[in-house]
Amino acid sequence: MKHESVSASAPRASHVASIRRGGVALAVMLSAVGLGADARAQQAPAPPVATPPAPVAAANGPQRFDLRPSGQSRVLFTSDAPIETVDGISTQTTGNFTVDVANPSHGLSGRIEVGANSLRTGVDLRDEHLRGPSWFDSARFPNITLQLTGTDISAPLAPNAPVQGTVRGHFTMHGVTRDIAARLTVRRIPLAGEYAGMGAIGIDADMLRVQGEFHVALTDFGISVPMLLRLKVSNDIRVRVDLTAFRHAGAQ
Repeated sequence: MKHESVSASAPRASHVASIRRGGVALAVMLSAVGLGADARAQQAPAPPVATPPAPVAAANGPQRFDLRPSGQSRVLFTSDAPIETVDGISTQTTGNFTVDVANPSHGLSGRIEVGANSLRTGVDLRDEHLRGPSWFDSARFPNITLQLTGTDISAPLAPNAPVQGTVRGHFTMHGVTRDIAARLTVRRIPLAGEYAGMGAIGIDADMLRVQGEFHVALTDFGISVPMLLRLKVSNDIRVRVDLTAFRHAGAQ
């Protein structure tokens, strides 16, 4: 009987051992599968990181800017005689110019125009005399013009960075043309950031702000100050410009 008991328990022990071996093998297989998945996860390339778009560079090269007869540009003049100073202004300034904003000395051309009848000094009778044949003679010579021919400004017109230099041109008044040179400060103002959204007040394009001055002698333009007025009207006239020019809508 003891022999039969031992024989019966042997198969059961063998079966248990087989189950244990199978369990170990399954565990090893599952472990291998898990390790393989981890390895593949570690080897898989990371998804590409989106690159932010590069900032748009400011346009360079020749660009056209227009002066608008809206009062945003002014031409002023001063006669500082021994016993009287007379200041005049025109806000009816028109014209356009083309400038290479990367290097203005490489290219500057254009024309600035003021109607002689638009000049105002604050005294109506004096303004009427200025328009007459003894002074500007606006009936014959209705416009005062500056034809731009060049500049020594070579620094780029970077946004909101004032640049100074000299501009050259042909100045015509009373039918006579003379060469002049004017000292200028130029600032390029992009219509962006804090300056955006101003279309309601006529600001709808990038701008150039041009401020400068030069002197002219009336006698150089065929205008002679009468003897009795020489204490009140100077032959030397200081001319100042304060111009806001808008980038032309068709500019690239």
